[in-house]
Amino acid sequence: MPAHTLLCQEGQITDRFFIVTSGEVEIAKSIAGKSCALSTMGPGSVLALMPALDGGPCAVSMRTLSDATVVEITRHSLFALIDPAKALASNLVHDLALVAIRRLRAATDDLSQTLFQSLRSSPRAGRIDPPRMARIQADNHAWPCARLAA
Repeated sequence: MPAHTLLCQEGQITDRFFIVTSGEVEIAKSIAGKSCALSTMGPGSVLALMPALDGGPCAVSMRTLSDATVVEITRHSLFALIDPAKALASNLVHDLALVAIRRLRAATDDLSQTLFQSLRSSPRAGRIDPPRMARIQADNHAWPCARLAA
């Protein structure tokens, strides 16, 4: 995909997810009406898996920063791959489940730290940092992975 290709638009429904094999993808979110870049994902990253699976809207926008090679997998294709009658299915389901569990654990840790810091006695006590909360949400939709097991 050429640079600046939109993979997923915040608020839009998608039936596909992406695995970045080369290049970089920017993760951005609208905060107070302004688009804010939250992170950059590179090779091995799994993007938009949750909205592709549950049919919910994308919580963030994802756009290639440079020319990139991205594997695009539709919900239909994924479900065909995880057919229990196929030997590959159990490995793929296992690998995707591990990716999801690791990301949810990390998001829970990040959220706990953010909430703890917002409740501490300081000038910002009781205030939650919107960009940090947006990053936590973005991280649930763009997962950097060393690799998915073959």
